[in-house]
Order: sequence, then C-alpha cells, then structure tokens
Amino acid sequence: MLTLARALARDAEVTVVFRRVLEQRSDEPFAALALESVGGAENAAPSRRTLGRFVEQRAEAFGVVLEGSWPMSGKLTAWCDQRGVPAIPVLDRLPSSSWLAPLHPAAAWFGSSGRYLRRAPVIVAGSRELRDTIAERWRVPGERIAVIAPAVDRALFAPRDQGAARRLLGVSPEDRVLVVAGGLDRGPQLGPLMEALARAGDPRLRLHVLGHGERRRALERQTTRGGAITFHGPVSDERLAAWIGAADLCVSVGDEGDPAYSVQECLSAGRPVVLAGVADARRLPVVSQVSGFVIEHDLLAWIRFLQRDCPSRNTLRMMGMAAAVTPIPPVEDVAAAYLEAIHRITSRRRPFMAVG
Repeated sequence: MLTLARALARDAEVTVVFRRVLEQRSDEPFAALALESVGGAENAAPSRRTLGRFVEQRAEAFGVVLEGSWPMSGKLTAWCDQRGVPAIPVLDRLPSSSWLAPLHPAAAWFGSSGRYLRRAPVIVAGSRELRDTIAERWRVPGERIAVIAPAVDRALFAPRDQGAARRLLGVSPEDRVLVVAGGLDRGPQLGPLMEALARAGDPRLRLHVLGHGERRRALERQTTRGGAITFHGPVSDERLAAWIGAADLCVSVGDEGDPAYSVQECLSAGRPVVLAGVADARRLPVVSQVSGFVIEHDLLAWIRFLQRDCPSRNTLRMMGMAAAVTPIPPVEDVAAAYLEAIHRITSRRRPFMAVG
C-alpha cells in the first residue's frame, strides 16, 4: 500500500487511512490518518460505527477513495457512493470471516460484500485468478474488474548479499533462517510453526518474526526453545528489506489481513516463499518447488516440511535466483494502471485522494 501511495503521490495529493498509526513519519510524500487510537479496542477490524464516522466526517474531502481488502470489502465504497464520492474497492485477497473474532459485529455481515461489489462501477483485483473468482462468486461482470498487480519497490526489494545482510542484523552466517511478517493479528496464528520449530531437531534453525499485532505477547510467552524464535516488532521498509535479504526462506501464513511484507516483495528480493494455509495459492506468483512451496498450516505439515521437505540452504539459494526473475511490473506501471481505473469513474480532478 505504501509503495503505491508513494507512486500515486507524484500525480495527486494522497492520504493513507490506517486502522491505527503506530508511528508518524514526516519524510513520506503522503499524509496518514488513523481510524482508531493505539489504545482502542483490540478487534481485528474497525467497527461499522468507526467507518461510518469516517465517511460522514472526512470522505467528502477526497476526490477518490481506494478501499483496501478487508472483511467488508465494498461497504466503504457503497457509503462513499451515497455521498457522491467516487470509490474503488481494491482486493488482493477474498473477504474472509477468519479475519474476525466469531462475535465481532462485522462477522454477521461480511458476507454482504457481494451485494456491495456488484454495485461498484470498477473493482481492482490483484491477479487474474482473483478476478475470475470475484466474477464467479459474486456475479460481477468481468469487464468491471481491472487486474492490477501489487506495487513493489524493486529498487529496495532487490537481491542482496545474504552475508552482508546478516552482518548488518547480527545474524549468524551458519543459521538456517526463516523470516515471517504476519500471523500476529487477524487470521491464522504462528503457533503451529513455532511448535514445529521446537520439534524439528535442527539446532541451527531460527525464526525471526516481524511486525505488530495483538497476539504478539501471547506468542512470545509460548516460545519454548531459547534463542530459536525472535520477535522484532514493527520495522522500517529498509530494515524489512534487510531481513528478507538475510533469510533463507520467507513465510506467508494464511490469507492475512495486514502482513508486514508481501509475497511479491520477497520474490523481488530473490528469496523463495513458503505459502502455509493460503486458500488460493494460484493468485500468488509462487511456483511450487521452483520459487517456493505450498503447504498446509498445521503442526504435522510444518514438522514434515522442516524435517524432510525443506531443501538445503544451497538449494534454497538457487530457488531464490528463480524467485528474482518472477515477472513483477514496475511500480510506475502499477500507478498508471490505478490512474486509468480512477479515470474510468471520474473525469474531474479533486485535490485529495485517499488510499485505505
């Protein structure tokens, strides 16, 4: 999202709306707004009341609203449309009730996404496979769905020397390093991977967990093998790129709501990715046994993978070379595609654009 916002900021005044803002940065070319304070409720998605208040108080200040993937995709677009504000739902995953606690107020009506998406004049899907699924599942005409790949800063997330990255981060050159960014908030958690790590029987195996989420403290308390699992919290983009560069293998767990990195960024940086418990791996550009792996996200699957199916570090390095040539469009092309989608729903220029 932030890479896209930076690219769009070259042609428009951009505001990114987060559920929460953990750190304000003054060096970005866009503004940042928070729907909730850091000390607010720990639900995995903002409440309907919170979003309604945002639409009532702020939406009309924007020329276009890009609504990111979340359990109620399309709802914000519908609310904006009622107020004459053009909006486009952007889906890089399917809305899923697994993002929500069972008793969360949104859980009862996340399934209404189809009704809202059918009303949207334009929808952005992150892949052709996702476009086809949206068209079939919710009967949305295919011509209204624009396929636009995620934006990746390929200058930052580029192949780098693993040894240099490990020296920068203080990681042993002999360690077998897995890096995961996510699993700390909504969706599947890291418990099966963490337990499998303790049972794998490899004293050089290390897991480095990046990002922030309400589950972090509980997962840290579950850590059973001293030094094998390290939680680093939120990291800057530059530090994130260094951690990916230091990894032997990146991990993507489930259809998470807000992972700290994207699969595309790992591939761009020349690191293979293991997709664990992903509902539809076809929508992601990982080629099994070539640039990564696809496994179930449960204890036995992880033990089997770590003990038997995960290849040597040298083979992983070769897979990283294959990952690095994955076709990923330049961020300028992605931004241009978004601007084209925006011009499909409005021909007038307004002073602000929101990405959220």
